[in-house]
Amino acid sequence: MEDKIIESVVNKFKQRSETGMAKYGTTLNRTDLSEVEWLNHLQEELMDATAYIEKLKSYAEDSNRFVTIESWQNADVITHEGFLYIRCADLIFGK
Repeated sequence: MEDKIIESVVNKFKQRSETGMAKYGTTLNRTDLSEVEWLNHLQEELMDATAYIEKLKSYAEDSNRFVTIESWQNADVITHEGFLYIRCADLIFGK
């Protein structure tokens, strides 16, 4: 049995590797960086991730972009700023 989610993640890792190879001309097998340099790279990536989280939080706080639990439970279909939200149960059971 195939796991489509894992397959998607693996494909994204492969694409990321290909992008890195094209951009930097090397893979993670490189040996020219020290452990501290690798840790610096990781820290920079995590700092970027934290900035992305903060940006998304600001969207939620500034414009109430996220659907609340209450509105989700009280609606069959919710539209919000061009997005369509359909509860999973509606898709599965055809409600």
